[in-house]
Amino acid sequence: MFPEITSKNNEQLKYLRKLSSKSFRDAEGTFAIEGTKLFLEAAKKQLPFKQIFITSAWLEVNAALSSDYLIRLAQKDVTIAIVNSAIFSSVSSLQKPEGIICVLPKISVPPGTFKRHVLLEDVQDPYNVGTIIRTADAAGFDCVVTSAKTADIYNEKVLRGSMGSVFHLPIYQVESLLDYVKQLKDQSITIVGTSLTGSSLWERESLTGSLAVVMGNESQGMSEKMSQCCDLLLKIPILGQAESLNVATAAGIIMYDLVRDFK
Repeated sequence: MFPEITSKNNEQLKYLRKLSSKSFRDAEGTFAIEGTKLFLEAAKKQLPFKQIFITSAWLEVNAALSSDYLIRLAQKDVTIAIVNSAIFSSVSSLQKPEGIICVLPKISVPPGTFKRHVLLEDVQDPYNVGTIIRTADAAGFDCVVTSAKTADIYNEKVLRGSMGSVFHLPIYQVESLLDYVKQLKDQSITIVGTSLTGSSLWERESLTGSLAVVMGNESQGMSEKMSQCCDLLLKIPILGQAESLNVATAAGIIMYDLVRDFK
């Protein structure tokens, strides 16, 4: 049904390997996703696939689930190829590859007006970024905005950690998150920061209107300039002997506490 790739030196596979580099992704304007979950999420959103690589074993197991999507994509001239399992392992980032990798153009997100923002200032661990995106999606936030030094949302670990949520809500990367925050303040959007010197999350007053939650770097927290821009600083009470919480865990607690105020 689909052509087969039988050599590790196939040009399409060479291209796929290069997509592990951010600079190459940026230059090409493309990225790769791996696994059945991400494939189905992207297909449901009708994103414009460029290439799909699958193993015959994956096709056999997932035929009922994916055949309609693959047929429609093939009809749109998307390149779909069967790859030998041993060769597939050479391009997979997983210890136990599921058997599907897709190449897509980077997602174009038009500017918009949002009420509930999550802002990430230099959050560097890809799994943290992916988890925060997934939680923002689940908690009903409208968008995620990242600083230039935050982990690239097209990093394979970010994509995997988000479990498809990167396809559900707008995500923007900006050169200066501080300037972006100042623009939000000009729109009377409340900026909520996180700090060990902030007020207890348990004692905060209800927040009305639009807001933006800022999560800082894993080790440094928010920058001093960012803290000075915040209208409110919150901290999560630590009851045990741990010094702090993982940034993704803290983000989830704060987001879901703020959800109580959403109307």
